[in-house]
Amino acid sequence: MAMAVLCHNKYHEIGREVAAYASKHIPQELLKNPEYAAGNYEKALTQTFLKIDAMLDTEGGKQEILELYKETNAASMETPSKRGFGGLTEEGPDMKGCTSIVILVKNKTLYVANAGDSRAILAKGGKVQELSFDHKPDNEKEKARIAKAGGSVIEGRVDGNLNLSRALGDLRYKKDKTLKAEEQMISGEPEIYKYPIGSDFDFIVIGCDGVYETKTNQEIVEFFYKEMKENPSNSLRVAIEKYLDSNLSPDYIKTEGAGCDNMTCIAIKFKHPKP
Repeated sequence: MAMAVLCHNKYHEIGREVAAYASKHIPQELLKNPEYAAGNYEKALTQTFLKIDAMLDTEGGKQEILELYKETNAASMETPSKRGFGGLTEEGPDMKGCTSIVILVKNKTLYVANAGDSRAILAKGGKVQELSFDHKPDNEKEKARIAKAGGSVIEGRVDGNLNLSRALGDLRYKKDKTLKAEEQMISGEPEIYKYPIGSDFDFIVIGCDGVYETKTNQEIVEFFYKEMKENPSNSLRVAIEKYLDSNLSPDYIKTEGAGCDNMTCIAIKFKHPKP
């Protein structure tokens, strides 16, 4: 078994405690899930994501978020008011959230669980294959759920605020007791994708939305292929560093803001047995 978890706060500061909480608890809760033990990995992943939301809504979860807030704020030069849109009023998981994407490898099968607009792409044989699809409020399926839950999409944002339609946390959008967890305005339910691992699988790139702002998915895998060919002794970590540097905007005005978002990225290389 192998697992990679990427949880990313939606804005530069707001949500990083929820991201840290989810990154810590998703692997633990997944391995404890009875469906995981039974080999029902898709169901186990879905239940684990929804359980994280349930845990965040407990006193223990809220207390852990508060402790994480205190730790990160104490380690930062920022004042609480600069932690984004209200400072101390935004400590808890009601007002904070994160995207989450999990890669699970079991029995030569790749499982991808995604909630939000972080993304996983696969490089195989020099080409790209999308492994997940972004959850944006303008997507017809997402928009229908938001409307049914009493919300609206304004300029691509849920109630004019969030520019994604699924996330962990953000519990203020999940308060309707007449709706199931997966029916809420912002849903923590992941979409699950399943792929048999082929001998042509080279590597996976997982990243938050800022990673994909200036290059297409194909251009990203080509960048990694080129770096790995020219510098085979370098690790994937070096390739990631070079990619993220190349992704930075040289001029905010000229790029119209592209390349100015924060970026979190993981790369996974497949090791295939030699013939």
